[in-house]
Amino acid sequence: MNELRIAHEDQRRLQAHLFPGDHDEHGAVLLAGRHRRGDGGMLLTVREMHLLGADEFPPGHHGYRQLAASALARLGNRAADENLALVTAHSHPGAGDRNALSPDDLAAHERVFPHLLDITGTGVVGGVAFGERSAAGELWAEDGTRGPLDQVRVIGANIDYLRSRSQVSDYPGEERFDRQLRLFGAAGQSRLRALHVAVLGAGGGGSILAEQLAHLGVGRLTIVDPDVVKTHNLSRIVGAQEGDARHARKKVEVAARNVRRIDPKIEVAAIVGDVAILDVARRLLDCDYMLLATDTHTARLVANAIAQSFLIPLVQIGAKVDANSGGGIEQIYTAVRPVFGRRGCLSCAGLIDPVALAHEAATSQERRNQNYLGDPEVIDPSVTTLNAAAAAGALNVFLMGTIGQAEEELGAHRITLTREGTSLELRVPHLQACRWCGEHTSSRYARADLSLLPLRASTPAWRPVR
Repeated sequence: MNELRIAHEDQRRLQAHLFPGDHDEHGAVLLAGRHRRGDGGMLLTVREMHLLGADEFPPGHHGYRQLAASALARLGNRAADENLALVTAHSHPGAGDRNALSPDDLAAHERVFPHLLDITGTGVVGGVAFGERSAAGELWAEDGTRGPLDQVRVIGANIDYLRSRSQVSDYPGEERFDRQLRLFGAAGQSRLRALHVAVLGAGGGGSILAEQLAHLGVGRLTIVDPDVVKTHNLSRIVGAQEGDARHARKKVEVAARNVRRIDPKIEVAAIVGDVAILDVARRLLDCDYMLLATDTHTARLVANAIAQSFLIPLVQIGAKVDANSGGGIEQIYTAVRPVFGRRGCLSCAGLIDPVALAHEAATSQERRNQNYLGDPEVIDPSVTTLNAAAAAGALNVFLMGTIGQAEEELGAHRITLTREGTSLELRVPHLQACRWCGEHTSSRYARADLSLLPLRASTPAWRPVR
């Protein structure tokens, strides 16, 4: 599948430019990162939008309007300098939920795209025509192949899809999902069945996420965790048994076993490994959604970097019991933190501590030698109900966005104070200088390039399990 991804805020600005209400055609150029998907298709992630005025999108001799040669040269060189793919975009006034490239559009591609491939040198160019609720396009590659742009995916609190025509669900429904079908219908259940979701961490929170995703009926799950079940985990890991602790069974094996018990139709990949390892991270790139249920700063750093670079929606969860020096409880809270494109970045939120990253990267002996902050290795208190509350919050963000029922406020970071029963909505700034979501040249935002992310070389310390 060939796909273009764009953040919701960018798509809103693009649509306002393309459809100002004058029933005329308008144009733009999108510069995008690119990644060859596991299915052989191309993923393009919009990093820059250049909205063209009438002087750069004038009436042409070969069709109604066309991009000026000066604009294509300027932005083609920009794409070459930034190593980004170039996608032309224009509006089809009057197109609603059905759309197609016109003969004039295709003729323009034949005239222009060979030159753009030469100018950009990035291996792929494309063109897309937007309707008000649709999109149709094609991609050309330097090897001479070309194919349709199958969809534009808009990443925000709601995950929207723009295609050449509205998809009619042929999902027959299953009796096991009867009550869900009454809520969001066959189309919603079909969307869930088509999704590939990654659960990062298979402990107390992650095991609940995996179990509930299985009950919802997602089609594919990738579960990542390096650790084994221990006796002190049994009160929190859903589906774990005493034999799992006795035999030091991997947490991902327990989670996968539980998913298959619930719904054998779900395709499960259980990966024993760390998300910061290159080969593990690579297996996440075809996911449609990520749920992060491990509280290390390294996992936050890497998951946030992947989410920003590849425009994959992410929700991070946490449950915390803060104790004072006397052993009394100061606060009990859960956290649900969605990350959508340049919105909700965990780095901008101050949730990735460089000192903690260095501590986590050190060996156990190095940490003992450093006497890190004067503190011993401490196992934090944890209770399954706190994990369940955080998991439910994240899954509601995921579900409402998937079926198109989310309000914008659902994309906010939230802390729930468990003893008080109150929730705090946190405003996350968008820092222009952020390495991951910033708008400066060296940021990794929408680059779709694993080599730019904070990953370790692959080692034998990871493996998929059946």
